Amino acid sequence: MAAARTTPDLAAEAGLAPAPATSSTTPTPQHQELKSRAREFIAREKFNRRFTLPATDAHDELTVTYAVGGVDSDTAPTVLFIGGMFGGRFLASMADHVGQSLGMRIVVTDRPGMGGSTMVDVSLRLSVWLETVPVLMRTINAQHVSIAAHSCGVIYALNTIYELPWILPSSNRKLYLFSPWVSPEHSGLMMLSISSYLPSPLINKFDNIIRFINTTMMPTVHFSGMVSKAVSAHFTADQERGDSGESGRRNPLPRHERDEVCRKYCGVSAAENSARSKELMRATFEESTRGANHEALLSLRKVAAGAWGVCDDYKTYPDALEAKMRAFSRETGAGTSRETGQSDLAPTNDPFVIKTFWAEKDNLIEKKGEEYFNKCFERFSETNRGSSGDGNEQKYLLYEREVVPGSTHDTVCLPQYEALSRALRDMLGRQE
Repeated sequence: MAAARTTPDLAAEAGLAPAPATSSTTPTPQHQELKSRAREFIAREKFNRRFTLPATDAHDELTVTYAVGGVDSDTAPTVLFIGGMFGGRFLASMADHVGQSLGMRIVVTDRPGMGGSTMVDVSLRLSVWLETVPVLMRTINAQHVSIAAHSCGVIYALNTIYELPWILPSSNRKLYLFSPWVSPEHSGLMMLSISSYLPSPLINKFDNIIRFINTTMMPTVHFSGMVSKAVSAHFTADQERGDSGESGRRNPLPRHERDEVCRKYCGVSAAENSARSKELMRATFEESTRGANHEALLSLRKVAAGAWGVCDDYKTYPDALEAKMRAFSRETGAGTSRETGQSDLAPTNDPFVIKTFWAEKDNLIEKKGEEYFNKCFERFSETNRGSSGDGNEQKYLLYEREVVPGSTHDTVCLPQYEALSRALRDMLGRQE
């Protein structure tokens, strides 16, 4: 692997001026110990695995890197978490403690061009992902997986459940979404709306800009990673740091910085959790992040990236998914799945459920984007549950949503904000 370039090189390439010099202090022995333990934690073998995706007519043999958080066992209930733009395999480390406490295995992959995963043409990202999932399941010896996704990872998740519904366990026919990505044309976010008109070659420098911002100006990272932290820094700085407001009183620390909360949901102190977070960011940018440029092209709907697959139009997707789930339910009721030939899929008349967790303050989606997404699925909400209105006796899709108090786009699926833990318990059929 080529050595990482220095920050000044990246700053020059991105067209950014170097960060102003700041005074530095010699790290304390305690700080050095926390940093050393964090580095050893992230370097664990379970967070650094790989397998090979066979060659096809469209691409050569591909390497895929992945990580396992929680219980590292073939017999544990398994969750496939699909991260956001920079949300690669190291995210599994952040859910390791909660996965261990619940007896669950949480698997996260690096998509093409991230970590050690082979880069592919931007137009192949979705199709390669759909090839990757079954091979990953065979690699980890999982017959079924539950699925959760964050931010632009939702694009991949919506395609996955439509194209591969058989991978879901019959006991938990649900999809868990955290702050789903909504394109700028519907979210109304001015900065991203302008970005969508930038030429593709310029967007292909995107990862260098984010790399510079996060390694030089803001050395912190949350569950999905870095993008909204960089884009919305001016708007969230006071809120994230707990700085004083107009009243002169200091705001309470956000949940992910509170010691007692970190000990409960991460198994370590707030200081050690912060050290792990910084190490996660360092490890992420030490490896390839070129795939983030393609994620940006896809998220901004650039022509080169192609459509969003079956969920290209959020307005028509819910009806298409319900029809797909109705047909799939009938197939499993007949005792087999056309896609896999499996005969162990238990028949069920329960609707497929999409449960969405929205951030309380989201500077990438904003309330306009949240309202747009909710409206697209409104016909299938709990309040409208009943007949599908098309001659069928029932709906095969149910949409649920809630807002996670105190969370932002980046923090909504951090374990400290409890939504992830509740989703995992729900996958196990446990009560709150």
